[in-house]
Amino acid sequence: MVERALFKAVISLIIKQDDKVLLFFRNDGPFGYDGGWWVLPAGHVEHGETAQTAAIREAKEELGIDIDPSDIKCVHIISNLASIPESYDIIFEVSKYTGTIRNCEADKCVEMRFFALNEIKKLDHLISTTRMALDGWAKNRFYSECLSYFNPF
Repeated sequence: MVERALFKAVISLIIKQDDKVLLFFRNDGPFGYDGGWWVLPAGHVEHGETAQTAAIREAKEELGIDIDPSDIKCVHIISNLASIPESYDIIFEVSKYTGTIRNCEADKCVEMRFFALNEIKKLDHLISTTRMALDGWAKNRFYSECLSYFNPF
């Protein structure tokens, strides 16, 4: 009999400012490979928590902002086989928030910056799941598959 997969869930946030999207530069843990990587703000879904609740919690923990549940929507899903254990990455677009964005996890995130989509496409150190999420979001595609974090898809 084939063993069933045990997936974790990860949420990512697409937060816009005018025509730009917020990215973090991380060089901790697995993101330390090759000097660090640009990623969307993200976090794990905790036991007993919905993905939407996790997105709202992570926005508060990482960015210091509050999001009303009516102001976020799921825009992309990635079946992520590169993750250990495998994960489903659920990407939410944030249409409105209250508070001022700040780096609340300076031990993990060494830089935060808003980028235009055409600038993001040129970034060398952009983790593949962030590239997939933003590409899918821009093209109104709801699903992608990731087999490797550090290689182009």
